[in-house]
Amino acid sequence: MQLLLAFLLLSGPTPAEPTRFAQAYYRDEAYLNAYRQAVRYYNPGLDAQQLETVVRALLHYAHHYRLDPRLVTALVACESGFRPEAVSSAGARGLGQLMPGTAREEGIDPGPIPSNIHGACRVLRRHLDRYADRSGPGQLELALAAYNAGPGAVERYGGIPPYPETLDYVSRVLAEYRTLCGR
Repeated sequence: MQLLLAFLLLSGPTPAEPTRFAQAYYRDEAYLNAYRQAVRYYNPGLDAQQLETVVRALLHYAHHYRLDPRLVTALVACESGFRPEAVSSAGARGLGQLMPGTAREEGIDPGPIPSNIHGACRVLRRHLDRYADRSGPGQLELALAAYNAGPGAVERYGGIPPYPETLDYVSRVLAEYRTLCGR
């Protein structure tokens, strides 16, 4: 895992350099292999086709929505452990654990891997944009809290809701993201 982290840190785009999220990365086998290894680390049970679909969709939609693919990787790892068939007790589905209402609002079928990752990236981008100018807890923390508990809860509490699940979720995604970034 250390070698993988070093590769992702040294060769991958950084959040501060969105212009580096370029299609050329998708043709770089070393870059693709690093993400294949990361996804395989979280879910060794994916077959080769699922693995390739996850990696390509993750990189494509992260680029499309100007997200660091390591952040999307951390989010999906914490949401579903990269299990495409995951369903929560509340009914959230797929890799990004999209709620049925959210999926409907987004016009997304939460079942197929590419569609689910598309929806997760779009929702995360919307939350990041929503909290871009906030003071107090950082934009990323608020966006992750909104992804988990909903933007209404973040607004109601004027920050990260004091729900144990949400506090733990934000902490876990940030810790996983820092690990993937080599920090």
